[in-house]
Amino acid sequence: MMRKLLGLIILLSVFASCHLNGSSDKYVIQGTIKNHPAKSVKLEKLALQPNIVTVDSATVDSKGNFSMKGVTEKGFYRIKLDDRTFFLILIEPAEYHVDIDINRQDDMYKVTGSKENDAFQVAYKRVGGLQQAMNGWGQAYQVYHQQNASPDTMAYIQQQFEGVMAQYQAVIRDSSKTATSPLLEMFYATSGGIDKFPKENLAALQRMQKEMPKSSYTKDYAELYDKFTKQQTQPQQPQPTSQDVGVGKQAPEIDLKDPDGKDIKLSSLRGKVVLLDFWASWCGPCRMEMPNVVAAYKKYKDKGFTVYSVSLDKDATSWKNAISALGMIWNTHVSDLKFWQCEAALRYGVQGIPAAFLLDKNGVIVAANLRGPDLDKKIAELVQ
Repeated sequence: MMRKLLGLIILLSVFASCHLNGSSDKYVIQGTIKNHPAKSVKLEKLALQPNIVTVDSATVDSKGNFSMKGVTEKGFYRIKLDDRTFFLILIEPAEYHVDIDINRQDDMYKVTGSKENDAFQVAYKRVGGLQQAMNGWGQAYQVYHQQNASPDTMAYIQQQFEGVMAQYQAVIRDSSKTATSPLLEMFYATSGGIDKFPKENLAALQRMQKEMPKSSYTKDYAELYDKFTKQQTQPQQPQPTSQDVGVGKQAPEIDLKDPDGKDIKLSSLRGKVVLLDFWASWCGPCRMEMPNVVAAYKKYKDKGFTVYSVSLDKDATSWKNAISALGMIWNTHVSDLKFWQCEAALRYGVQGIPAAFLLDKNGVIVAANLRGPDLDKKIAELVQ
């Protein structure tokens, strides 16, 4: 199981800007774009809370040049060429030179002009590279599993995944202590998640409060950390009890929206054997287990079996892309995009994912967290 591991690196698209002790001054961005048809670019301010705001834009001339300048808060931004092409930048009062060449695969984006941004680019590539490695091993597990690879091969892939995960955690823990600025310390600490690295995040928050007391980051960060601490000291509601959720009990209702915004109730599948599967696109073990779920669906879908997938994602695009990439071909996918505050997950007492409940045709829970052959065997019994 994986519990709340991947943090800000999957959430980089939700950063906000801030004042350094309340001050602001001019930035200048001179850029060149090659091998991309963009006629204009946008500068977007990112937020800790899901919020993206366009603060500037510019026309790209016939030679691929563009220029932007203005006054804005110091913080994290992105230069956006189109909905799928953007590059992160830490902006403070400085003159930046941006060189974008889409055909330069290994280094298509270069930016100079600020020592703090230089440090951020190193941090971003370091953390992002480890996440990409984890995703790569997760995808390799799926491919080789489908090809019925040997147990030794599968064990090797699992070992590599866990090794990269350990490196990722070490980077978050160590780098947050040695970061040269409060913003970078916050970046590293939140990348691992407040719940996974509470001490590192508390230290980063205290540094923000000391060095950047008027920053909007500091305000948002304090609110997030306060919310986390309250969750640790207060009973989560609605938390299930053994009387609510368990083998032999009626499965509590879930009513969430699918990727198209349509409400789908769990009870709408009454009359079928249902695997209620809690997962997320960012969860490596979930991705590794998904081939088993897909195989079960294909094997028994014509015999009255289906899957009701509840995602703990908080980014709709990542959720939708993973559904397609993992071959999750059933139509009953739902989420409230609340991450670990997913109402259904709280209702079922989910403490880690993947987590699964197998329901009979009457909606009664008959098993929990079955995997591989055990899941296949139980489904075969129920669909007879």
